[in-house]
Amino acid sequence: MTPSPPSRPDTATESAVVPDGADRPAVFPSSSGSLRNWLAVIAVGMGVFAFTTTEMVPIGLLPAMSRDLGASEGTVGLSVTLYGAIAGLFAPVLTVATRRLDRRRLLLLVLCVFVGGNVFTALSSSYAVLMVSRLLTGFAHGVMWSIAASIAIRLVSSDQAVRATAVVFSGISIASVVGVPFGTLIGQSDWRIAFWAIAGIGVLILVAVIFLVPSLEPRAVVRLAELPKLLRDGNLRTATLVTAAVVIGHFAAYTYVAPFLEQDAGIPSGWVSGLLLLYGVAGVVGNFAGGAAARALRTATLACILLLTTAVVLLVVNGRWHPGTIALLLVWGIAYAALPVCLQTLVFASAPQAPEAATSLYICAFNVSIALGALAGGWVVDASGPSAVMFLGAGFTVVAALLMTRYRIARPE
Repeated sequence: MTPSPPSRPDTATESAVVPDGADRPAVFPSSSGSLRNWLAVIAVGMGVFAFTTTEMVPIGLLPAMSRDLGASEGTVGLSVTLYGAIAGLFAPVLTVATRRLDRRRLLLLVLCVFVGGNVFTALSSSYAVLMVSRLLTGFAHGVMWSIAASIAIRLVSSDQAVRATAVVFSGISIASVVGVPFGTLIGQSDWRIAFWAIAGIGVLILVAVIFLVPSLEPRAVVRLAELPKLLRDGNLRTATLVTAAVVIGHFAAYTYVAPFLEQDAGIPSGWVSGLLLLYGVAGVVGNFAGGAAARALRTATLACILLLTTAVVLLVVNGRWHPGTIALLLVWGIAYAALPVCLQTLVFASAPQAPEAATSLYICAFNVSIALGALAGGWVVDASGPSAVMFLGAGFTVVAALLMTRYRIARPE
């Protein structure tokens, strides 16, 4: 069933907005706050965790994969870069192509591709086979990101939608803190073991989805030609541009945070991995803080962007005072991790009549901006050093804050 369009397509309320009908939980006989509903939401969040882990885990296994497959570390590194590019660029196309599928069936299909892709990765006998398996998984990744939050909010009542979104996106933060380091650890003796383990986790999530997630018919049927029309909405266009500016700024700086910490902040090299782990833990906190704060949507998003900007700038100004560096790094982690929840909620608020199609545009902007941010940061760090790249990142987040002021809030009738 296609929901009726909102009465004010150019505006969104200050409270979090979810797609029409999300306040009616799907086919569960118990209340929308039941344990089974939330276990289903957690299962979807675990899917996001698994996809994020498999995307990033090669970073810690590059030397072993390079030796085994007879390719340079830079070449094997393309299995991460191209994976992200495929996930972002094809998310809108694949989301539209699967628009008529029951969302439960689509989720099961995506998880099956995920398991198969990781099995093929573990069995890769050459670099070519590795890349085919990684790109196959990348296609599924884009669809997973496009549908995960919209599925989760249909499992709970409207007043719990932002919390459900936070649970789903916590999979990203938890993957950074637990999934990627654990995958790197168990893959030290044989990198293939890490991908077998990830495939096994995928099977467990698949079983959980079979038993916990109900049938969810698609609600908004959008054709590919209609995707550009969604961007005519001023708020959705603003949300997409804010996403791009924030992500470019963050990854321009964060990609090179290790050399900054060692060279400019004077942090001993042995501390860096521990500090980045603390950053990840702070990110988990920030993710759920974003879920709580996102009810005041524009205010929360703008506050997180400004907090992120301030932390990055003060890291440079702070110099070599280690307690200040550590505190500001944690603030950075909290502020950035809160933003995906806020930004996803902005997208839902801007296009409640087509949440998955709008999310696919958001995912496209997000993933492409990761590559652009890392690329821009690389140019600047080579030319001017790590501190300069921090200012570059802050410059983009200032642009994001200015764009955010253009987001319009609906006035009470």
